[in-house]
Amino acid sequence: MTLPRLLRIASPSLFVVIWFASAVMGQTETATVSGLVTDRTAAAVSGAEVRLQSAERGTVTTTTTNNSGIYVFPNVQPGQYQISIQKQGFKQVDLLGLIVNIQDHIDQNFRLEVGSVNESVTVEAGASMINTMDASVSTVVDQTYVKNMPLNGRSFQDLILLTPGVVTQTPQANNPGVTGLGMTGEFSVNGQRPESNYYTVDGVSANGGATAGLNMVIGAGPSGSVPTATALGTTQALVSIDDLQEFRVQSSTYSAEHGRNPGGQFAFETKSGTNQWHGTAYDYLRNGAIDAQDWFNDYFGKPEPALRQNDFGGTLGGPVRIPGLYNGKDKTFFFVSYEGLRLVAPQAATVTFVPDAALRANTVAPLNQVLNAFPVQSPNGIDDTAHGVAQFIGSWSNPSSIDSTSVRLDQVVNDKLRLFVRFSNVPSKSTIRETQPTGGNPSMSQTTAYTPRSYTAGASSVFASRLSNEFRLNYSSNEVTARAVIDSFGGSTPVDLAQLTGSSVDSQPEVILQYAGYRIVMLQQRISAVQRQWNLVDTVDLSWGRHHFKFGIDYRRLTPIATPPNSAHLFDYFSVAAVQANRALTIAVSTVPFYPLYTNFSAFAQDEWRMSHKLSLSLGLRWDVNPAPGVTQGSNAYTVQGSGPNTWALAPQGTPLWQTAWYNFAPRLGAAYILRGTPGREIVVRGGGGVFFDTGQQQGSFGFDGPGFQAVKVQPGAFPSPAAPSPVIVNPPVPGSYGAQPIVFPAHLQLPYTLQWNASIEQALGSSQVLTVSYVGAHAGRLLREAQISTPSNPNAKTFLFVDSGLMSDYDALQIQFRRRLSRGLTTLASYTWSHCMDYGSQNYTLGYQRGNCDFDVRHNFSTAFSYDLPNLGENRFQRAVFHNWGLDDRLTARTGFPITLNGNQNFDSATGQSFNSGLDLVSGQSVYLYGSNCTSVLQGMGDLLPGQGCPGGRAINPNAFAPPASGLGNAPRNFVRGFGAWQMDLALRRDFPIHEGLKLQFRAEAFNIFNHPNFGTISAFCGGTPGVPGCTNRQFGQATGTLASTLGVLSPLYQQGGPRSMQFALRLVF
Repeated sequence: MTLPRLLRIASPSLFVVIWFASAVMGQTETATVSGLVTDRTAAAVSGAEVRLQSAERGTVTTTTTNNSGIYVFPNVQPGQYQISIQKQGFKQVDLLGLIVNIQDHIDQNFRLEVGSVNESVTVEAGASMINTMDASVSTVVDQTYVKNMPLNGRSFQDLILLTPGVVTQTPQANNPGVTGLGMTGEFSVNGQRPESNYYTVDGVSANGGATAGLNMVIGAGPSGSVPTATALGTTQALVSIDDLQEFRVQSSTYSAEHGRNPGGQFAFETKSGTNQWHGTAYDYLRNGAIDAQDWFNDYFGKPEPALRQNDFGGTLGGPVRIPGLYNGKDKTFFFVSYEGLRLVAPQAATVTFVPDAALRANTVAPLNQVLNAFPVQSPNGIDDTAHGVAQFIGSWSNPSSIDSTSVRLDQVVNDKLRLFVRFSNVPSKSTIRETQPTGGNPSMSQTTAYTPRSYTAGASSVFASRLSNEFRLNYSSNEVTARAVIDSFGGSTPVDLAQLTGSSVDSQPEVILQYAGYRIVMLQQRISAVQRQWNLVDTVDLSWGRHHFKFGIDYRRLTPIATPPNSAHLFDYFSVAAVQANRALTIAVSTVPFYPLYTNFSAFAQDEWRMSHKLSLSLGLRWDVNPAPGVTQGSNAYTVQGSGPNTWALAPQGTPLWQTAWYNFAPRLGAAYILRGTPGREIVVRGGGGVFFDTGQQQGSFGFDGPGFQAVKVQPGAFPSPAAPSPVIVNPPVPGSYGAQPIVFPAHLQLPYTLQWNASIEQALGSSQVLTVSYVGAHAGRLLREAQISTPSNPNAKTFLFVDSGLMSDYDALQIQFRRRLSRGLTTLASYTWSHCMDYGSQNYTLGYQRGNCDFDVRHNFSTAFSYDLPNLGENRFQRAVFHNWGLDDRLTARTGFPITLNGNQNFDSATGQSFNSGLDLVSGQSVYLYGSNCTSVLQGMGDLLPGQGCPGGRAINPNAFAPPASGLGNAPRNFVRGFGAWQMDLALRRDFPIHEGLKLQFRAEAFNIFNHPNFGTISAFCGGTPGVPGCTNRQFGQATGTLASTLGVLSPLYQQGGPRSMQFALRLVF
């Protein structure tokens, strides 16, 4: 479907719904300033001239009040402004110091006094912090927090968590090859899946996440459902923290202008130059010598590895001036930012299962060379001699680097036209040693490099005093490469698997030992991918009487490319005897690059209607069109046709994976009523609801891992000779020999949607403080799911992977937020959420579904932050030198535990042909949890802990309380057990040293997890054992296997919340 055709379809729809449209905050980063101008009798004053002047840039925009006395300034950049109002017969009014935040809708009213226009009345801005225009639930994190908060890794994930209803992805979702950077999201917002959030920078999409090779098929990256990130998972790929002006998180019932995904809408605004030269130069240093040990390093008696960090850079902004040629004051501005990171980060002590000494000695050549390439078992680890497997307990350091550069130019052509362009380039690289939680072992060293680039242009135009336009155009790319090699580590002897097997350097040779609940992997590979995006956003603003209309379109085109290994040779061993005799099941896989094409089109119309001075109403309609993926070159993926599983056969090449749904109209409704308008004591009640669609494309790339793109051949063999040579990919595939598992999409796949509603009451506590209490609800329907379906009677294929939309979730929450803007040196933001989330499956990739608590169902979640400029004490020389210019910044988070999905064996339902996780049966008379000395005694008695070891965190899930079911589904409810809660405080102390007027040096000392509180993450949830027999045989079942920081995923463990105390010192030169 071409864009012109979409526009032809969209246009009549927009005109039909014009009177049902809603406005509040734009998808672009700009704000709206409006208000009512009256005389002393409260009569509207029409024709008054209203001037809005930027304090930083000097730019002036002028409008006049309409017949209703209303003025509107749309498309206002965040910053500080002055408003002046003139009308013959009235005194001039000048309002100073008006602060405009990203996507604000400021209601600033004026009352004019009779007098000469040459007389003026000057007032200080005191715009209400109360939202009087709509029902949206949102949080602004302004420059005070951005520049002062202690941010681990100078990445702003911690600031996002200040929003009510936002929690991290569960640490239980740490699933190698399925979750992780570029594949899954980091945050669940009000019960939505983590891949349902939408990030924008300067008004355009920043959902450009990617990962290398076939993981681009499995993950949500190709469909533009996860944000761009560096190789460490940090946010410099979006915007460096010193380049960030501020951001807003909209979490519920936002306007029709927002959408594409139904989760959080994260909007970031970058800095621009001003009439004053300003900039920074900084260096943030860390050294592990002053940090605490990771809890598991102490537990296993391993020394803390080296930590060295140097995070340095600077910014410069101002007017463009070329002496003798051009003076850009009030017209042309630039802002340049650079940030560099050189890091050696510690890897916490980790348990990896490796072949033990006996298995290595008793295995024939040349397979024994592969076993000797694993680290040697640790003397203080458990040795499962019956299965030839032992623990290697190791700790080491991983090197990384980032170079983030951005340049922005702003041009004020005149008071009717403003332009800007921005370019960013953020190459980054990270080398890690693999662990079993990441799908390998420490002898495998993988280097991953990311290079995201972004080009954005924007134009803000004023056609008339009541008509304006906002335009954005963006091209982005994100190149990813990954290479895994086998080197010497932990007493291992390196081996080149490609050389031994006679494979090419672009192949993936792999040896796997999987039996008795173990999965031990050795592989090497070289893979790559790239994500590319075009995004066009255009919005028209029209002010008409008491209505403020807004119309717009948003078109996005994604063209990812993934380059997997050209072939893979897998050698699977399913018993000790098979390993010793080198008797493998060999799997040869051939793959080719794939080139999906994703498009998204949205159109909206909205109206902000000031019905009276107390009541504002917003109504809106959004139209979302999200077709099935196509291709930019080569063949498209296949789906199937047929009346049912036993007759399914591949559909002809070119058949869309599913038919485009054209009727996804999403109405939005909101209202705000001012109960009391007394300045400093205002009370507003708000409420609203709406429909929010998802793209439904997150699993659209699965077909590129199916017939026509992959061929698989399986047969017995022995290492290293590929007894099954690389099979030939046949396209179009031959029935009965498709070469890979077919992927099934229903012909009429319906987009997932969410119904959201809320009711809030806001109370002003003086001019600078607001308390908001909200009820937030959401019901999601048609959520994506997978099913593995066996079809023994189908002559074309014996198994199919079925992807459709049919799951549901429900979320209810009480959310409380306190906000204090900067007053008397103190800024505060505090949020509390009491919530419950239920669903039938929380992840897009899970097989088998059962209603229960959501994976990210956190019942109690509290976060707070404050920034305080301490009062200066004394005025003599000594007191000024010691007690002046100090500041204190703090952030505290605390939450209860995430649920844990207990895993049994994969079972097959003959009635439906579907595979599912059987879960576990509860064993009567046994406590679900073990605590303290009892936990230690029980697990040591089972051999799960060595003498002298205790239960991590003093608690474990009792292995004797569960049994794999003899048949069917276990009776233990889904997600009824819980992991550990977590709390952490980060603290910064700063001191400014004035050097000259406008020039200062700032010293900062920052401590992350200052109290060194241990926070535990992933709980081993696979039981193992014999069906129908009580007890779990997995040696780690029910135990915490790592700290929260090391198991949350995506973000580097050093910078993730939940790690040991870490200190950081910085010097910042600010002018």
